[in-house]
Amino acid sequence: MGGGKLVRPQASQGEESLNLVPRFRAARLEDYPQIAALESRSGLESSPRDQWEHLWVNNPAYKRVPGWPIGWVGENEKNEIVCAFMHIPVTYQFAGREVTAATSRGLVADLRYRGKGLGARLAHATLDQGLAEFVVISTANANSYKLLESVGFARVPTGEWGRSAFWITNYRGFLAGALAKKGYPRILSFPAASVMSLRDRVTKRVSRSTPDRGQVEMCPSFDERFGVFWEELKRAHPERLLATRSLEVLQWHFHFALAEKRLWILTMQDRARILAYAIFLRHDNPAFNLKRVRLVDFQALNENTQLLGPMLLWALSRCRQEGVHMLEAYGFRPEKQKVLDDLAPYDRALPSWAFYYGTRNKNLLEQLGNPAIWDPSHFDGDASI
Repeated sequence: MGGGKLVRPQASQGEESLNLVPRFRAARLEDYPQIAALESRSGLESSPRDQWEHLWVNNPAYKRVPGWPIGWVGENEKNEIVCAFMHIPVTYQFAGREVTAATSRGLVADLRYRGKGLGARLAHATLDQGLAEFVVISTANANSYKLLESVGFARVPTGEWGRSAFWITNYRGFLAGALAKKGYPRILSFPAASVMSLRDRVTKRVSRSTPDRGQVEMCPSFDERFGVFWEELKRAHPERLLATRSLEVLQWHFHFALAEKRLWILTMQDRARILAYAIFLRHDNPAFNLKRVRLVDFQALNENTQLLGPMLLWALSRCRQEGVHMLEAYGFRPEKQKVLDDLAPYDRALPSWAFYYGTRNKNLLEQLGNPAIWDPSHFDGDASI
């Protein structure tokens, strides 16, 4: 993509008289201290500065799009940042070309500036910036999904992004957190854990199986084989909208997860050639003392989705060894999700649909409405960065 026009968020008519309206400008990397302070005031956890800047300065897509604004900030009369909305460039391969997209990185605002139209203005600014052909948001929640739908974002048409399939790999720990959330004493987790464990042994024996470790290889990092795999995958599916999985992008995307040992990279191979890989990410929920692992991506050559089974069994065994409470997976194409649903003993409704997309390009909008072109996962957007 070439350069484009930056569109500043505009206040809707009459809004100034109802809410405090900040002055908007493009965000800069040196705004980090004020943005981190704003997040802290709003009860949010901030990323360390090196991880926050990594989203752009080491991002292969950011380096190729001159003039990309990292987001928007709003300032009060004292030039203090009172709201912020960041967006990260990512690329996709589609119909033989590279397509630039934007993904959001959270909306945060001081209470006095949370006017009803603030989120809409910022969402429109992201759509209208002119440097991205479309926008993907893979971490929508119960607070943001209505806003996204109100400004024209659509649900990704493939994958179930409102329901999660999961396995319990530490019954007592899982139930202790669930009971505490509902106000019940943790001691009740002991008998309940015994009942659930017995139920799973009877109804889903396959999820208790021991994997053949000779079939599955755990890789310490991404190497040149993943670059070769990506080239093969692109050639095999030119009709699909595939988030770029080049070696350079994989190393950037998972840099800190690897450094913090929160990532499991599993492959199935024919000699040195990767036939399929699965990526599992530690994704705990400290608020409920929940230790959780999530399947964030699975890719296979020749549509061989059955290779996912042995890798899931490997991950389940590893979760049990490490005391992880649950493993979950959702949002994949139907043929991948079927493998997961056939093995998973449980599923749960999520607070909202998580994955949305939007574009001002009418031709692209029509194409994106076709479920067959999508191959979504938690690799898309910022769900696993």
